[in-house]
Amino acid sequence: MILARLVVPCLALAAMALLPSAPALAQHKHDHKPKHGGVVKEAGGFVYELVATPAQIVVHVTDEADKPVPVRGSTAKVTLIDSGTRLEVPLAAGTDNRHSASGTFPVKPGMSALLDVAVGGKSVAKLRYTLK
Repeated sequence: MILARLVVPCLALAAMALLPSAPALAQHKHDHKPKHGGVVKEAGGFVYELVATPAQIVVHVTDEADKPVPVRGSTAKVTLIDSGTRLEVPLAAGTDNRHSASGTFPVKPGMSALLDVAVGGKSVAKLRYTLK
């Protein structure tokens, strides 16, 4: 009984110590509004904005503080899906924070797009978008 009186409060204090404080939660705010007219998703602490047009597909990568993240050394591909038809588009890594491909793409509002980003051959983000 005495042991239970000591253990329960200690466990409660330990659990509270693991929770972030309110100011820490307030600092972790960021919006997911598109900066380039695309659709935004977040994975692994990075924000991926997919901009898909019939002539170009671009993925802008930033951190949660909206700072550009260099993509050199990573690979990416987008799979466009419409009525069961799938088109896989490899994206080239730019010298900045963008992966991109130019060409002719069957892009239209409401279709799905799957983004797969890898670093060193290991997938770091798999995201599903609905194009606008």
